Amino acid sequence: MLRTANASSELAAPRTGFDLTLGPGVTGLVGRNGSGKSSLLKFIAGSIGTIDTGDLSVTGPVTGEVSLSGPVSGPARLLDQSPDPALRLCDLFGCTEAWADLKRALAGEATLGTFDAVDWTLEDRMVAQLNRFGLSEMTPERHLGTLSGGQQLRAALAALFFDPPEILLLDEPTNALDTEAREGLAEALKAHRGLALIASHDRALLEEMDRIVSLEPDGSVAVFGGGWSVFHAARETERARLETEAEKAGRALRQHQAQSEEAAARQARRARQGRALRDGSQSKMLLDKAKEGAEGAAGGRLRASARRGESLLAAQTAVLKRIERVTPVAMAFPQISLPASKQVLDLHDAVFAVGGHRIGPITLTITGPQRLALLGPNGAGKSTLLRGIAGEIAPLSGEVHRPVTSARLDQTGGLEGPGSLLDAAQAEHPNLAPSEIRSALAQAGFRGDAALKPAKVLSGGERLRAAIALLGAGSDPAPLLLLDEPTNHLDLDALEALEVGLTGWRGALIVVSHDAHFLRKLDISETFCLKSRHMPVMKAL
Repeated sequence: MLRTANASSELAAPRTGFDLTLGPGVTGLVGRNGSGKSSLLKFIAGSIGTIDTGDLSVTGPVTGEVSLSGPVSGPARLLDQSPDPALRLCDLFGCTEAWADLKRALAGEATLGTFDAVDWTLEDRMVAQLNRFGLSEMTPERHLGTLSGGQQLRAALAALFFDPPEILLLDEPTNALDTEAREGLAEALKAHRGLALIASHDRALLEEMDRIVSLEPDGSVAVFGGGWSVFHAARETERARLETEAEKAGRALRQHQAQSEEAAARQARRARQGRALRDGSQSKMLLDKAKEGAEGAAGGRLRASARRGESLLAAQTAVLKRIERVTPVAMAFPQISLPASKQVLDLHDAVFAVGGHRIGPITLTITGPQRLALLGPNGAGKSTLLRGIAGEIAPLSGEVHRPVTSARLDQTGGLEGPGSLLDAAQAEHPNLAPSEIRSALAQAGFRGDAALKPAKVLSGGERLRAAIALLGAGSDPAPLLLLDEPTNHLDLDALEALEVGLTGWRGALIVVSHDAHFLRKLDISETFCLKSRHMPVMKAL
């Protein structure tokens, strides 16, 4: 069991402290980019990484206290998403010495420990674990630097679940994983008998959670029993409740303002009547005394009314701010009018290559506002094909015809560099005038000094939102949009905002994604699957 007491994160929304107790099972950890998910996982891993048994309470680099309730079978283990490429697989598995001892014993040499202490099953178990995660051709002595990015992540997952401790910590484990690897991860989690805490925005993976812990935008923490569907329904219910509360607060404020205006009108009428009486037969002394009393009463009512108005306005402002915190920032795509008969792309027996890897020959035609999902396992060449379609690399052979311009967004959204967001945007779009870039960034929420924010500190959602806004800058936005794993670095709110924006996109779309939920939301009409480097298959949905 894992219990965090008064734990808090120094990132994004300030957290005054929270208590969290987790038992065996799989727990999803969600929250906006920068909410502290990764920080919390690293803190837990760093704080309890050397505990073998018993209970412990420590203070770590993140403000607050994290305590672990036993019994604990071993140290917590955090998924290493960026392992050293110089490591061998046996090193990644934490078996360097045991592997060396086994090799000495098999070679008839002296071992470091007793001969009986040699783990004779080690090689078979490591090979079986590698097979389990789709690395059947790998040996324990294979260096990570010789593997593709997707294979390295598979290897890291295999190491994570190899003789696992009671507590496993995973930070966005499905990023860059293909469908087969995601299914393998899901099976491994189901087989784990301890506690797993997973920071993720993968809704298919979150659906399998026993519970979901949400780091809320206001700094609080909420726990939901069940998977994604339960969490999503509860969140939508809360949004609807806040909308109702905001409508009620606005109605009360409008009613008060109407009553105040009516009271002011009555007071004005009485004042006019008083002046008329003074001009008549009433004595000045009596009129002045009546006026003094009336003004005193009226002043009291006005002050009370003003306080009431301020209170109602404050209540409305507070609920509107809460709605703003839980509502995703919109990602607005440019307005495109693409005729259904307009040819957008035509590839005929095209062959592309990057780094010695060839894909093709590929024949593919896009017409009008068609939506195509580009599928295939890691390493099949999907990103290479997108780059070829965008004209970033020339075909080795075959024909490529591009009747319209295209815009490609990679997994990070681009806009990187040492300078500000404005600098990065200008470097990415040198043909746009500074005023056009400023206007586009302002529409995406980066107004004034926000556009001067260092590009390197932008979250995935912020980076993609700015990149999308820049697509519409200028007078001639590209009618063909190429998206390469756009959901990999987005939180759930940003992901939903992207889905809403793409739903209204009226241009052509080619998207690479392993997120089935995301593709369903986009209403994809056809898929183009690169099953291997030489066998593309097109299929209508």
